Amino acid sequence: MSHADTVIIGAGPYGLSLAVHLAAKNINHRIFGHPMQFWSKIAAAGGERYLKSFCFGTDISTPSRGFSFADYSRPRGLETFEPCSIKDFADYGLWFQQRQVDWVETVDVVRVERRNEDFAATLENGESVSASRVVIATGLAGFANIPAEVAPLAPELVQHTSTIERFADFRGHDIAVIGAGQSALEATALLHEVGARAQLIIRKPSISWMRRVSSNRNPWQRIRSPISELGTGPKAWALTKFPGAMHLVPAPLRTHFVKTHLPPEGAWWLRARVEHQVPLHCGTKLTSARSVGGRAVLRLRNTRDRTEFDLAADRVIVGTGYDVDVDRLSFLDRGLRSAVARIEKAPKLNATFESSVPGLYFIGPASAMSFGPLFRFVAGTAYTSKIVSRRLAFRTSKK
Repeated sequence: MSHADTVIIGAGPYGLSLAVHLAAKNINHRIFGHPMQFWSKIAAAGGERYLKSFCFGTDISTPSRGFSFADYSRPRGLETFEPCSIKDFADYGLWFQQRQVDWVETVDVVRVERRNEDFAATLENGESVSASRVVIATGLAGFANIPAEVAPLAPELVQHTSTIERFADFRGHDIAVIGAGQSALEATALLHEVGARAQLIIRKPSISWMRRVSSNRNPWQRIRSPISELGTGPKAWALTKFPGAMHLVPAPLRTHFVKTHLPPEGAWWLRARVEHQVPLHCGTKLTSARSVGGRAVLRLRNTRDRTEFDLAADRVIVGTGYDVDVDRLSFLDRGLRSAVARIEKAPKLNATFESSVPGLYFIGPASAMSFGPLFRFVAGTAYTSKIVSRRLAFRTSKK
């Protein structure tokens, strides 16, 4: 069995960023996973798909200069402010990996367990690796939230927006989309554009749309509503300028803030592709679902007058976000999972992103309940990688 001081599981933005920071500190490590797999799959599904973040808010952190998203986009004539294509972002991540983290091993980890003072990681090719520390950087993969109301449906009738392989496959079909955020709105637009008969079901009385922000703003506008990696306004600015501050906030207050900050809304460039294009059922709640004759039948309730009606569809697409749950990380040994303290279902982390299991770290969206909403986004890679690499360098020096 080979040994590494640190094993990183996941080769998305957070895993790649940490790996390059560890390399800069000469910390022995191995990183496993398929680079930018989550984002590449989303882009490959087809259609015009864009990030809701500003381009400068999606830089993968590295100690080296010249590897920002803009550094990649500008010489190629691509957008450098907004909206930035998800395909371009995925390609940027691959470009970053090939030039900064070319030692990524494109193999999945299928099991991690505790062995004495170390961890043992088993790869899908059968190799075993021992490590003093393990960092989970799997991003949003595996955390897609499927509402309980659609659980009775046959598995082939319902899926999350992130698992769609080809929007063109839905051409000519009746599709019910559930959700009020960017993923649901974008899926509705893309389904309509490939010739599907899409209908959108939203519990809220109306859709919230973001306003377009000009990159050329006068001094008063910049002071009143500063632009930051997380958006516009004082809150977003504070979250990005003081990224570790939320960890000091009492857990109940922080948890509430993570859940309520940045509520579901659609990007400005998506509005014309949804409004007056597809039927919208606003102020409508899904109460139950059943399978009938190979189709889904949704029981819906109008939240204004409490009337109920059925809606039949060939497929139900849910854009209801993600639910970080340690128990869904099936590659972690059951005993290891149960030893991880939680904030609700997410791991409870100390100030250096370490869990209650010594040597086991969680970075990326899995850290948001402990560190705040910034860490659901790529913008959180800078703070995370600096803190974790510094901590691991300190531990290595103490050996």
